[in-house]
Amino acid sequence: MIGSEFTFASLTPADLQEELLDSFIRTQHVHRVWRMNEGQKTLVTASFTDDWDQQTKRDIVASDWRICLAGGGMVHCALHNGRIVAFATLLRELFGSRKQYADLLQLHVSSEVRHKGLGRTLFMKCAEQAGIWGARKLYISSHSAEETYSFYRAMGCVPAEELHLHHVRMEPFDLQLEYDL
Repeated sequence: MIGSEFTFASLTPADLQEELLDSFIRTQHVHRVWRMNEGQKTLVTASFTDDWDQQTKRDIVASDWRICLAGGGMVHCALHNGRIVAFATLLRELFGSRKQYADLLQLHVSSEVRHKGLGRTLFMKCAEQAGIWGARKLYISSHSAEETYSFYRAMGCVPAEELHLHHVRMEPFDLQLEYDL
């Protein structure tokens, strides 16, 4: 499904320019989300638009990506005409009771190129790298939007056996998932 119009690259610290994500379109129109209700996951109506302003995009590059790469992690991107249209951020430090998890911190596809296999490709590249690092599972703190959870479920993700409390505190409505490598 991915045509030759896309290329993939891993970023290095030298690549991190603040404007890298300026043209990235994060917009996601959410209509239904998953929520826990009396111990059961339930799909509920909640209409809103999730988006990033320019400062948020620049903060991701300056903070998240820089910290990730400084810690030996990976920022892998899909490019179209020289601009980033999808990216995944994988942290290097393993965690969990058996150091079994690698944290898939971010996986985003710009709205104009969704449904072309870019997210799936980046996900699998992160899974491969996590295995090389010795992880047995990917950990994902997923947005609770119906479409986002459907993507991760289609990839084979299930509810996480162990919770990463930092993620739970930062995004209490996120779904904590794992993917067995």
